[in-house]
Amino acid sequence: MSNEQLQTGKDGYIRIVVGQSPYKSADKRYNQEDYLFTRPAFIVSDKKAENIQDLRTMAIVLGMIFGKEKAKEYIINYKSIGAAELVNDLTRNGIYLANIEDDKEKIQDLVACGNKKVKLLLLGSDAIDAVKNFPKKDNVEIYEFPHPSRHNLPAFFKAFIPDGLFEIRDYSSSDSIKKGFTIQ
Repeated sequence: MSNEQLQTGKDGYIRIVVGQSPYKSADKRYNQEDYLFTRPAFIVSDKKAENIQDLRTMAIVLGMIFGKEKAKEYIINYKSIGAAELVNDLTRNGIYLANIEDDKEKIQDLVACGNKKVKLLLLGSDAIDAVKNFPKKDNVEIYEFPHPSRHNLPAFFKAFIPDGLFEIRDYSSSDSIKKGFTIQ
C-alpha cells in the first residue's frame, strides 16, 4: 500500500499506534500480507485468541482507539470476528498498528513526506525514544503513553480497559509514597 492509498479517519488524520516490538511468541503474532507495515502490531492471531488473558494488551490498545465499550465488543466477539476483520475495520477508519523495531523507517518516511496529517500514539519507551529523533513536522501530532504489556496493568490504564474483563492492579500513588514512605 503506498502513501497515496492510506485511509484517513473522518477528521482527515491517519492514526498510527506504535508499539515496541512484535509479540515474543511467533504463534501469537498476526501477519497480514497486504498490510502497510510489517504486521499489525498488538493484534493477536486467531489461534491464540482462545485465552482472554492473551488479549489484554490488544484490549487496552482497542480501548485507546475505540473507547471501552466498543473495545469490549471486539474482545468478547474476537473468536467470531477474527483478526483480519478487526484489522480491516481499523484500516477503514484510518488506523494502523506498527512496531518501531520492525517499521521505524516506514514511519519516519510517512511522517517526513509532510503531505498527510498524522497522529502517532507511541506506546513504550522504545517507540518514544526512536521518534524523538524524527524531524518535527506541523502535520504530525504525537502522543506518548507507557506500553500496555501484560505486566503493566496499573490503574492508569483503567480508562482504556473494558470493564469486567481483566483484573487491574491499584498501585500506590506517587503522592502517597512521598507522603508516607519517603524520608523527610
